[in-house]
Amino acid sequence: MHADTQARPSSSGLPDLPYEAFLDAPNEVTASDFGLFRDTLNRHFYPARIDALGRRPASWQPRISAVHLALTTIGYVRPGTTASVDPGELPAYHVNVVLTGQVLSRCGEEEALASPRTATVFSPGRHTTLPRWEADATQLSIKITRNRVEEELAALLGRPVVKPIDFHLAFPVDGGPGRRWMSILSALLHSVNVPGDPLPGHHQELLERSLVTGLLLSQRHSYTEQLLTGPHPPMPRGTLDRVVEEIERAPDRPYTVADLARRSGMSARSLQYAFQERYQISPMQFVRQVRLDRAHDDLAQGAGSVADIAAHWGFTNPSRFARAYRDRFGEFPATTLGTARGRVRR
Repeated sequence: MHADTQARPSSSGLPDLPYEAFLDAPNEVTASDFGLFRDTLNRHFYPARIDALGRRPASWQPRISAVHLALTTIGYVRPGTTASVDPGELPAYHVNVVLTGQVLSRCGEEEALASPRTATVFSPGRHTTLPRWEADATQLSIKITRNRVEEELAALLGRPVVKPIDFHLAFPVDGGPGRRWMSILSALLHSVNVPGDPLPGHHQELLERSLVTGLLLSQRHSYTEQLLTGPHPPMPRGTLDRVVEEIERAPDRPYTVADLARRSGMSARSLQYAFQERYQISPMQFVRQVRLDRAHDDLAQGAGSVADIAAHWGFTNPSRFARAYRDRFGEFPATTLGTARGRVRR
């Protein structure tokens, strides 16, 4: 068992994050050298002043393991000694998810004490500092490409974004929207969790884009009121028909709410209302239903294993796929597949 596998105890009531891939990867800080820790962190993220605030313990064990994906950089970071980090104004949006310990965080005039129950979200154009990163604190540091965040927001709003998004710094993740966002992060981490067996690229990009869209819808920011209360003109029936036809023609594409809104030429809010009025479900629930239907067709024809078919249609969590499948079809996917194979044997 890894020394860090109990970083978030299951009794905490918080979502379990599958970060074992970072523990399986080599530690990039190969020596007890604070300069090496600083240079490695800066190489993956931003040029920053990083200082040790106290005497390093005899058993000092800094760790950095990072992965660069299409839209995000995710790093598992533990300084091993109390430290401060000052990158100044960030060129990207950034989220820190604390696994253990506490990290005092500031962005502009806001200050928050990050912990396993409170993540922190940093915005470009505001001075960012971590004045005190406790020695035992481990974080998942997530850098998100700035233009993709603003493009997703523009699609949600149905108009261009001309000013940077100012997120609130403190982001509660122990319930409500924050906990739902953590479930998206968990699915994304699962996609990099199996060495030598990566998730197909378009599914991983879908998870990254869902993480961005989920952040925009889950955490308060300077455009939240416009997202929630902006005008939602009725969507022409033909426009909704074209969106539905697009989904049904290629349900395996990496759609997000913002992507579907962009295709419709309307705001995400208008799209949500149109789907709710016609189908009594959200656009993404409609996408999931179509994918489940296609998975059911493949299973009924015995076209592969349950795991392969689920992955092909974008279901990255086998247990969630099984529950959703049972809810829609009244049986587990293995039962459908077993029936199909039984017909073939006869």
